[in-house]
Amino acid sequence: MNPVQPQHVGIVLDGNRRWAKEHGLSASDGHRIGFGRIPEVLSWCEASQIPLVTLWMLSTENLRRDPAEVEALMEIITGAVLQLSWSGRWRVRHLGEADALPSRVAQAVRHAEQASASAPTALTVNLAIAYGGRVEITSAVRRLMAGWAREGIAADEAAKQLTVEDLCRAINGGQPDLDLLIRTSGERRSSGFLLWGGVGAELWFTPAYWPDFTRQHLTQALTHYREAHRR
Repeated sequence: MNPVQPQHVGIVLDGNRRWAKEHGLSASDGHRIGFGRIPEVLSWCEASQIPLVTLWMLSTENLRRDPAEVEALMEIITGAVLQLSWSGRWRVRHLGEADALPSRVAQAVRHAEQASASAPTALTVNLAIAYGGRVEITSAVRRLMAGWAREGIAADEAAKQLTVEDLCRAINGGQPDLDLLIRTSGERRSSGFLLWGGVGAELWFTPAYWPDFTRQHLTQALTHYREAHRR
């Protein structure tokens, strides 16, 4: 394996709404077309021997958009998740607050995780849906505290025991830290994506909107990563 090949690539699927506006389409059309690109892009990642890809599909902030748009977006996300499940090509894992999702979306995600658990693939796909970097860390701390409480460990004693490794396990779940973050649409910020695991990630931004993301863009991002590590 290439010694400078990223083991974990994260992609912020940004620009669907702006792409739709420029093409005279609705925001829902933009999301539908954008999320419809996911299997194709994942096939490029698989061909590039990337073992782990995290796709940020919906942030916790997105849930505060116009209710009608959020409702339509949930239907589109459900369809995209089920499409991945039916394909049987990749292992699927959810990142985010399942409790914040409508039951039909949460059910689709659980089905995709269960149905793909034994998929014969070298690629695992994290679907970041209702995800926020600060929320992820907060939820991990709460899980740790709840576990200590069940063991009868007092809060002050638990605070003394807490280590960076504890948080790594609680947040990453045994997965590697992020190596390369790709963001489309021209925005040049992480917006808290994989805030803990992405602390050492290389960042690559492209002005292309997500529906226009090509294999050449992925190649450019991987080249940027390799060149940065050679330096």
